Amino acid sequence: MPVPEGETSAGFADRLLDRAGIFVAPGSGYGERGEGYVRISLTVPDDRLAEAMDRLVGLLG
Repeated sequence: MPVPEGETSAGFADRLLDRAGIFVAPGSGYGERGEGYVRISLTVPDDRLAEAMDRLVGLLG
């Protein structure tokens, strides 16, 4: 998922964890071309994923 303009992938990942309780992996951990993105794991139950997306929308909304 792309990060908001003006943020780094690590900074955005930290903000998601601190303010919404959502853990994502910064794209910079996947090499130079990963910067500007975060990686979201879809291995959780659908209801937990929906809850996290609601929190994400609340943070960015």
